[in-house]
Amino acid sequence: MKKGQASKHNYRALWIVLFCLYMAAVAWVYFSSGEVSFELPKSLFGIPFDKAVHYSMFLPFPVLFTLALNFRSWWRTLSFSALLAVAIAFTFETLQSRITPTRVTDPADLNANVLGIATGLAVMLIAGLIARKR
Repeated sequence: MKKGQASKHNYRALWIVLFCLYMAAVAWVYFSSGEVSFELPKSLFGIPFDKAVHYSMFLPFPVLFTLALNFRSWWRTLSFSALLAVAIAFTFETLQSRITPTRVTDPADLNANVLGIATGLAVMLIAGLIARKR
């Protein structure tokens, strides 16, 4: 194995671990009671706080997924990332009300999730175009 390949493999393992930790954190946020012992703000820059959390929670998905599980085709990886992220967002959103009695399914939360996913995809597309020019 060449020196560059070993380094690339080590980074891939790191990204996989980070992606798994990230998904565990997302699942914890979704399926926890949602109750905190401190006061949360009502809004963040005029956006309802819980929508900002949903947006922020799914923005990293395409980035971490692409870095962790990069297939041979970069476009295929991004496409699969988008489909998987939307499927997970939809599944988590619908399951949370069945698993956690204090939580409800909210279509606006799903919209915020998808907007976060779209932003993450845009970041990866721009990064890919910049890297391609070099």
